Amino acid sequence: MLERILFHYAEAGLSATAEALFPVNAEGAPDYRTTELVARMLDYWRLLPARQRRLFLALFTFIELAAPFLIPGFSRFSALPVQVREEAVRRFRRSDVMPLRLIGDALKASTTMMYMSHPAALAYVGVSSGCNQLGGHEPAAAPRFEALAE
Repeated sequence: MLERILFHYAEAGLSATAEALFPVNAEGAPDYRTTELVARMLDYWRLLPARQRRLFLALFTFIELAAPFLIPGFSRFSALPVQVREEAVRRFRRSDVMPLRLIGDALKASTTMMYMSHPAALAYVGVSSGCNQLGGHEPAAAPRFEALAE
C-alpha cells in the first residue's frame, strides 16, 4: 500500500532527476529519453527485492517532495526548471551537510548506473559492448603498466 502511494512521487522525482542530469544536448550525447532511463529504471525497481525497492522509492520521493525546503522556489522538484534542478543536485553533491551530500551522490550514482547500461551511452563513450564475451569477441588485454610509462 505504501509503495503504491510513494511510487507516483518517486516516478516524478526520477523523471525530473533524469532530465536534469542527462538533458537533451547539442553535443550528441544520448539524453535521458534516448536511453529510456526512466522506463528502464522503473522496470529495474520492479525486479528488486522489496527492501531495496523501498530505498529507491524513498530517495526519489524525498527529492520530489522535499524540494520546497531544500531549493529556492516553492515547488516540487519536477516543477522546477531543468537548470535549477541540475544546479540543485550539484549543490547537494558538494554540500558540507553530509545527508545532503549522500542524497546528491545517490541520485547521481543510481541514474548514472542505468544511463551507462544503455548501448547508446556505451557507444558514445567508445565501448562497443557492455560484455564482450557475450558478443563472441575476445576480451581485450589490459595494457601493461610498463607500456604506459613509455
